[in-house]
Amino acid sequence: MPAIAPINDHLLPGKSEELEEMLYCSVAVPQLQTKFDLDRILAAAHLRNQDAGITGMLLYYRGEFVQILEGSKQSINNTFENHIGKATGHTAINMVCQNTILNRSFGEWTMGFIGSEEIESSMPFSLTALLMRMLTDEARGKSLSLGVRGFVSIYNQMRKSPYR
Repeated sequence: MPAIAPINDHLLPGKSEELEEMLYCSVAVPQLQTKFDLDRILAAAHLRNQDAGITGMLLYYRGEFVQILEGSKQSINNTFENHIGKATGHTAINMVCQNTILNRSFGEWTMGFIGSEEIESSMPFSLTALLMRMLTDEARGKSLSLGVRGFVSIYNQMRKSPYR
């Protein structure tokens, strides 16, 4: 997974606005679950998020999406309402939480991605090691935000799924 250039908050319009995080889950439409479809979704998200000053991470596992977004409240709400909420590639969108945060946890990723291969991997690492390596140094050194804790919890549930 190549990292995209870090988002520099001081270069963004609206820097004085507080940062927010949003965590949501959804279910992929069955006919849109190929690697090509996921690559297309990720490419569009990279560009859109870079322009909007949004960072975050997307999980995809067995037809389910879990995504956490970070950025200004306006950018996140606009992205959720105008892109995520209107996307035809998923349904059953469930907003888990939206909170004010002090710092970005996924500041180096305009849209990081963890897919089924990483989640089902039998590599010898702790359940959250992959995610923890993706967090910013600042996030690793402090207590995790509510959204990131929820994201890690869902990730752990996916890893422990009995339906492998």
